[in-house]
Amino acid sequence: MQTENRIKILHIVGNARIGGVVSCLLNYFRGADLKKYRFDFVTYGKCAFDDTVHETDPEAKIYYIPRLDRRPLSAMRALKKICREENYAAVHSHMTTLSAFALPPAARAHVPVRICHSHSAFDKNSDHYAIKKLLRPFAAKKATALMACSAHAAENLFGARAKEAYVLPNAIPAAKFYSTAEERAEAKTALRLTGKTALFVGRFVYQKNLFFLLKAFAAAQKTADMTLVLVGGGADEQALREQAADLGIEKKVRFVSPCDPAPYYKAADVFLLPSRYEGLGIVAIEAQAAGLPCILSDAVPKEADISGACTFLPAETQEDAELWAKEMAKDMPKTEDARDKIERAGYDIEKQAHLLTDIYDTLLSDKK
Repeated sequence: MQTENRIKILHIVGNARIGGVVSCLLNYFRGADLKKYRFDFVTYGKCAFDDTVHETDPEAKIYYIPRLDRRPLSAMRALKKICREENYAAVHSHMTTLSAFALPPAARAHVPVRICHSHSAFDKNSDHYAIKKLLRPFAAKKATALMACSAHAAENLFGARAKEAYVLPNAIPAAKFYSTAEERAEAKTALRLTGKTALFVGRFVYQKNLFFLLKAFAAAQKTADMTLVLVGGGADEQALREQAADLGIEKKVRFVSPCDPAPYYKAADVFLLPSRYEGLGIVAIEAQAAGLPCILSDAVPKEADISGACTFLPAETQEDAELWAKEMAKDMPKTEDARDKIERAGYDIEKQAHLLTDIYDTLLSDKK
């Protein structure tokens, strides 16, 4: 199970173009003991993720397969072939409910350790809810181990087996987000932001509930002069731009393509995450590392509040939008001891980088 004296782990990622799952995995990959382990990856196609992987380990392999949610049988055949040819010590599926398709090929190829990782939670308000509910009982059926980004995500996917799951915090390179008052002022000037700035970072998709956020921001604009910065990209971008124009706030909403969000966290005054569902919300952790007060939907797990500066509100109705508007308009101070709180909560990758491979050590030793 070793090649070039390294233990091989296959990570099934799927869409590697953007998102918290990829960000979290790359953080642990960069900090892993790559003299002992080699991480390979399965994705849906070539993208910037590939370059980042090869910058970290030039020998890492990346395989492309059909989408598991659209062509499951073809994808499963491809996965089985990869697993048989490469003789992996473990397969780690980051596909949540789609692990129902990702892990059986690994089992048929006799991979001894098969991990089902829950990266999100879902409910009746989630996209594709019926399919996710149907797949949930089968997600971990072929898994030999369970993992989750939070206790909430574990309970949501694994139910009665949730306590079996290893909880792997969505640790971040926290040092890049810490900032002094001087650095915050410099970032605001460099990004040409004036006055109060509200920030969202993430994908422009159904899950993130951004049409609601625009309505709330439009209401907040009636009482406070603010700028809303949306950093990311996704299927809903054009429709969001059109709604901003319809609401008359297009000059106060700045759309920013996917990029390193650290300067925007430093320049912002408040962070907003109105998600319909989340496993944890890694962007909320990044925002708190930067000292930002956060307004989060009540669908975000309370575990995400590690600074004590998070407010949880419902995010569905027009009345809810008014609540968000009032909260946005408040004068909320920055958290000045963010570093201590992030480290104590276990979300600094510099302190946690060993955790993933420690879990692999335990799981693999049990198979000897």
